[in-house]
Amino acid sequence: MNLKRPIASDLLPFQIALAVSSASVGGIIPLLGELRDIKGFSEMEIGIVVSAGFLGSFVAQIGLSRFADRGFGRQMVTAGMAVAAVSLLAMAFVDDLWLWVALRCLLGFSSGLVVPGVKRAAAVHDVDKVGENLGRLVVGDMSGFLLGPVVGAVLAQVFGFSAPFIVLAALMFLFIPFAARLPADRGALDESGRKNSFDLLGIRRLQGALILVFGYFVLIGAWESVMPVMFADRGGSPVMIGIAFTLLGIPMILFSTLAGRTADRVGPPRVAAGALTVIALSTMTYGFIKSIPILVAFQGVLGIADAFGFTAVQVAVSRAVPQDRQAAALGLMGGVQVLGAGLFAFPAAAIYQQSGEETTWVVVGLFMLALIVAGLMRLRGTQPAMATS
Repeated sequence: MNLKRPIASDLLPFQIALAVSSASVGGIIPLLGELRDIKGFSEMEIGIVVSAGFLGSFVAQIGLSRFADRGFGRQMVTAGMAVAAVSLLAMAFVDDLWLWVALRCLLGFSSGLVVPGVKRAAAVHDVDKVGENLGRLVVGDMSGFLLGPVVGAVLAQVFGFSAPFIVLAALMFLFIPFAARLPADRGALDESGRKNSFDLLGIRRLQGALILVFGYFVLIGAWESVMPVMFADRGGSPVMIGIAFTLLGIPMILFSTLAGRTADRVGPPRVAAGALTVIALSTMTYGFIKSIPILVAFQGVLGIADAFGFTAVQVAVSRAVPQDRQAAALGLMGGVQVLGAGLFAFPAAAIYQQSGEETTWVVVGLFMLALIVAGLMRLRGTQPAMATS
């Protein structure tokens, strides 16, 4: 009998794959604002382009994640890299709005192809270390997502608007052979032939975990739609927004692995609920902190809670279902993430416009707290389907 334990370095190829995919998406973020000046798009049209990316990712994760459970994770990652490469290369040369919408949708779709297989590989890698391994993936994900905008901005500044798209496309093409050689995951496969993943929504423990996920991404949607406007209204610059974003991401890189280990030891619902409660209560103070530097620093410290909350909710979702349904459940989680952020982005902006920043963040925090309570109520009395051995 082989008693050899999996080692952390076994996950490195999957971390790299996720980092590259995240960099391809993150790399175009600083360029989207330039679409108004260079392509002549209006703010509303740019919003449509951004929303198309969320829609593409949503469709891929909800509709296709289950195929990673059937053993096609490596092929999905490879296809995702190829689709991203073609999409990015085309973006460098098109001017039509609806072509941009279609290409941004395809880029989001490519990310939705990559994520399920990669996360499944981490979740089934070692049944005793699901949290730690998913935390390692968060490190790869955030590293790519934070590095991408920096590279994109520098390339655009030095070589022009099209350069980042061409360079990122070349990077994706170069990584296609790497993706095709990813190791097979260690988990049991789904051989049921199910046509969709929605049967999993009948699992009460998964319902509770997904409600917690939804609660966290309600905040993300509000943050993305309100915070840039709030900073601008206070006289802040886009650079300050970038600093705030980076300060939130760095703690996630530094603490996500520890957060996963903690979730493995203490239990993911406890860690997730505790961290999200800290985040919700802190969010309610945003409108009352008038100094931008103090608010940015505060959010940087709060990034530690984000690392614990975001990692732990993934572990909660993973442990709610058996090994052969990991990608399907994590795909549903990805859909809930996009849904939560998308549904609350506009209401948060509307509240800000009508009632001001103090009311906005208090409402966001209270709504988060209500969802945390609802999630815990669904989790109460349930047992994980994939427990530690």
